[in-house]
Amino acid sequence: MKDAPRSPSRAATRERLLEAACALFAERGWHGARVQDVCRAADANIAAVNYHFGGKEGLYRAVWDRALADAVDADGIGLSSLSADADREWLYKYVRACVSSVFDTGAGGVLRRLMTHEVSSPSPISQDILSNHIAPRYAELAARLRRTIGPNATDYQVGLCVFAINALFSCLAMNVTARRALFRTDTPSPAEAEHFTREICAFLLGGIRALRGVPPEVRRPRA
Repeated sequence: MKDAPRSPSRAATRERLLEAACALFAERGWHGARVQDVCRAADANIAAVNYHFGGKEGLYRAVWDRALADAVDADGIGLSSLSADADREWLYKYVRACVSSVFDTGAGGVLRRLMTHEVSSPSPISQDILSNHIAPRYAELAARLRRTIGPNATDYQVGLCVFAINALFSCLAMNVTARRALFRTDTPSPAEAEHFTREICAFLLGGIRALRGVPPEVRRPRA
């Protein structure tokens, strides 16, 4: 038996709660964002969080789901639509999504701010968030990089590339001085962000070509 369709008013309430929660969790993190504040911002009864999400933990997971979707879909990036034959294009769009998340003050930047809070002050469900929201994203990146490096890629080389890419954007997100040195502003134009993405991709692909040239007998097998 199919579930009864959700009424428009209930669907609207759920959406308001989710939008308010995205903003508050991004601003304050798990520990600083209270359910009461989310309900007040959404103009909803406090029982609505339990009804729609099963409590604060369920709401937080829903926020991560939304943040990931918004980061991937920012500027029509469309990562999920690219096949296994489009690894270089996927890598470019992944980098573009990372750049967008650093400078996006709206929905596309929520993921970066959530991750920053999780690093500095982990939530009680941090391991669950890591396993179900962050790890699959990194696993996809690793698989794409492995194919791009080539059939002789080692775990160490793939791990090195994953670390380098994510460390680069962690630095860009947290280091205001570095951002201003690169862009002379905290909010570069879309054209500047696009140019930055292309330069970084050229740098990354150059590094990958160099890794291919390392003789197999001297490659370290594991990260």
